[in-house]
Amino acid sequence: MRRTAVVLVIVSALAAGCSDDDSGSDDQDDDQDAPVVALTTDQISQAVLQPDNMGEGWTATPSTEDEGGAPGCLADVESITEDLEEKDKGGTQFDYGDSALRVESTVSAYPDETTITGVFDLVMSTIATCTTVTGPDGDGNMWDLTLTTSDEATYDDVDAQYTTSGSGTITAPSGESLDIYLEQTAVRVGPNVGSISTFDVTSRTAEHAVWAEIAVERLVDVAEGEDPEATTAPGPSTAS
Repeated sequence: MRRTAVVLVIVSALAAGCSDDDSGSDDQDDDQDAPVVALTTDQISQAVLQPDNMGEGWTATPSTEDEGGAPGCLADVESITEDLEEKDKGGTQFDYGDSALRVESTVSAYPDETTITGVFDLVMSTIATCTTVTGPDGDGNMWDLTLTTSDEATYDDVDAQYTTSGSGTITAPSGESLDIYLEQTAVRVGPNVGSISTFDVTSRTAEHAVWAEIAVERLVDVAEGEDPEATTAPGPSTAS
């Protein structure tokens, strides 16, 4: 069973945009007034979480797309975003030792801010109504998951945001069942969308909040033409 299927489903539904201007201006007021544009490939690589942000014990690999179909009402989210064209996208997946704990940080770029604004809002409202995920995914795993979504304004300097928490079970075609907990935070900064997802077999709500805050600050800094701060999160509590 692929332990991160639901995380990848939600992440792929929340892809975001990129910016072409990575040069600073001599006029700080002009920088602050300038509209945020889609991030370039290099900017995206700086805007996502870095190994130094996660600290020791983590293995970093590039993010990959999940080709399997989404289970239950998450398929509605997938259908909203399946025809979107990204200008660029990048991300990193972090696995902690030999445990099930996984964190994924992505930034996606779209060429049209108006379009991605509408899509982001629609995805947010659709996930908010998706409170129970039941049924098979494209790989034959059976899902029984409860989701809760909040659009509370937690982060400054972003245009839109929401966080989804979930818990439940996945049962593989072989009959093996796994308890899962997930957290996913998505923010939009102009035409750029950042997503931070945490997956484990135990709850990681508090730790996810720290990782998400660092990731959001990185995205905002890069989008505003600034260098992100060098911040390292505390190590996770004993991972399962």
